[in-house]
Amino acid sequence: MRLQYAWFTLLHFLSPSFSLPLQVPPTTSPRSSPLPDLPRLVIYYQTTHDSLGNPISMLPLVTEKNIALTHLIICSLHINPGSTIHLNDHPPSDPHFTTLWAEARVLADAGVRVMGMIGGAAPGSFTAQTLDAPPGSNSTAFEHYYGQLRDVIRTYGLGGLDLDVEQSMSQAGITRLVERLYADFGPGFVVTLAPVASALENGGNLSGFDYGDLEAAAGDEIGFYNAQFYNGFGSMASTAAFDGVVANGWEAEKIVVGQITTPDNGGQYVSFDVLNRTIGELRGRYGEIGGIMGWEYFNSQPGGTAEPWEWAQRMTEILRPEGTFNLTVTRETAEMLEGAWRRSVLGGSVQGVGGQYTGVLPDVDYMAMVNS
Repeated sequence: MRLQYAWFTLLHFLSPSFSLPLQVPPTTSPRSSPLPDLPRLVIYYQTTHDSLGNPISMLPLVTEKNIALTHLIICSLHINPGSTIHLNDHPPSDPHFTTLWAEARVLADAGVRVMGMIGGAAPGSFTAQTLDAPPGSNSTAFEHYYGQLRDVIRTYGLGGLDLDVEQSMSQAGITRLVERLYADFGPGFVVTLAPVASALENGGNLSGFDYGDLEAAAGDEIGFYNAQFYNGFGSMASTAAFDGVVANGWEAEKIVVGQITTPDNGGQYVSFDVLNRTIGELRGRYGEIGGIMGWEYFNSQPGGTAEPWEWAQRMTEILRPEGTFNLTVTRETAEMLEGAWRRSVLGGSVQGVGGQYTGVLPDVDYMAMVNS
């Protein structure tokens, strides 16, 4: 099914209440063949705008050659007690994110699973007043804040949710949250978690609960773990940390090797050559691993902020050296994305004359991506 461009007339972008959910008709052609389930290539998309307030495009992850992206995780969603859920500093429906949701739809149409992430270093999402509210008198608190999260997933058609619990949460609370997500969205919806790697070896743990106990209770409802092998919680300079996780009873295919994409994003950055060697040894030992995860997109090496997709190309060389996966982009897709970009930057001040936009021009050349 093709997008009819009438869905995206100028009047839609002039509307102050306009937001672009993911469940619009397809805008692109899918990959020529679907990717196998393993190994995964997962990238977190946290920094959504540059220092000038312009959206940072994630589309090169599917338009540039030789990138086998499987999961993109939009982050970070935050529960705010006494208020509404936010995506970073704004509600998800804010015009600031029009480009984000438009491009997310393109990625989803291309076969990438677009997920959200809740939590991270910011406090509030997993407290006894929000998603860890105990049963009984505070059960209404859980239902209220879980309802905000559920509605965001539904509104924007997210294909999964990553739970990055970096504050103490109860065992019963995390189990309830996983089971509720599974019950509401079904087996086609992917629930993941992002523990520090040492937590999978019964070592340092930022989450409070025991991941082994969670896996025993709800493992069938958890897709995989984006384990953080950096910042002092594990390293990919050798196979030792991953071997320790497997020795502790974890399946290698369920553990995605989390890496920082540049030394600017944390400690224990591992170079491409060293990571290539370590991953090769692990795959030779275990047959397959869960894949590689990168935190985060916008400044990834070796391309930096100018060409951050190059990290994904290098990871594809490690994981799928035989694969080439490219996206077909039509002119109508590019026109829709140009309009979304303006909406993100200018909000309700977008002006149009005779069906043409005036004023600021996108710093992303969407028309150059047209190949069909």
